[in-house]
Amino acid sequence: MDIQPPDYDEIEKQLWRKNGNEVRDLLKNQDSGLLRRIQTFADRFGFDEAEVYEKINDDFMFACCFAKNATRTGFHEKEAEKYLRMFPNLIRSFTALPSSGKRAKYIDQTGSIVIGKKPSEIKSLDFMWIAGNTDIKCFAAHKFTREPGGSQDHQRNELIRLLQAFKNCRDKNTSFFAICDGPYYDTRTLSILRQHIREELPYSFAGPIGDVPKNVEKLINSQME
Repeated sequence: MDIQPPDYDEIEKQLWRKNGNEVRDLLKNQDSGLLRRIQTFADRFGFDEAEVYEKINDDFMFACCFAKNATRTGFHEKEAEKYLRMFPNLIRSFTALPSSGKRAKYIDQTGSIVIGKKPSEIKSLDFMWIAGNTDIKCFAAHKFTREPGGSQDHQRNELIRLLQAFKNCRDKNTSFFAICDGPYYDTRTLSILRQHIREELPYSFAGPIGDVPKNVEKLINSQME
């Protein structure tokens, strides 16, 4: 069966709905985060907090306005991880990496994978795995980006810096994947990113998560040539 990549928009809608459904129970249990959101709302618009409580209990649509922000849960990365784990024959010994601290991994300017010490202007790597039955260690950075803009361009540039740094890598048993999901990464933007990939050992790739399995297959096949 063909395994489809995650539908991030649909998953986000489900999370918003789930968070909306939880608001009344959180209010009943006097959840501190919800109470702060209500207090801010009441202060901002000059409402009495008791009236806001009553309106939440009476009106589900109004209650949804106080739901926890679904986009701040890191769900894009979690769904990406879930998808990649569905290919155990291609993506072996999968590991989600810490974003900071002593165990975080980075690509430094020599193209080496370093642990703990963050190079300047380089984001940490998100995933690592072994390509099938080879010895190739694969490292990946994942971005989900929506509309164009300053901060979104910054996310693209972070991936470009990683791709450029990896060009200096000398370990032929290493590979790097710049995984870029979301509507921001249209044909033009993907073309810009792919100008920086490495098309010889050690290989690097840039593309949406649905491209990862076939690119891992390319790595495995390259070992057999």
